[in-house]
Amino acid sequence: MLAASHALQPVVTVSAGNLTDAAVAQVRACFAHHELVKARIHADTGDECDVAAVELAARVPCELVRRIGRVALLYRPRTSQDA
Repeated sequence: MLAASHALQPVVTVSAGNLTDAAVAQVRACFAHHELVKARIHADTGDECDVAAVELAARVPCELVRRIGRVALLYRPRTSQDA
């Protein structure tokens, strides 16, 4: 999974201090076309970024695979509803 994510660019940018419903909806919309999504998180510290990534994954819902720098790799398997 990590190898498949290497070439991906972040498709959404969110703010750690202001994780809005619109940002969560945008990530959900990305999962309609992709199983792996990179999200760039604007945060002052790595700890803030971790908290925001976990919150984003819980609200979407999806799995937080890994956070590298200020980018979170999110995964959600496709379902028949996504097609």
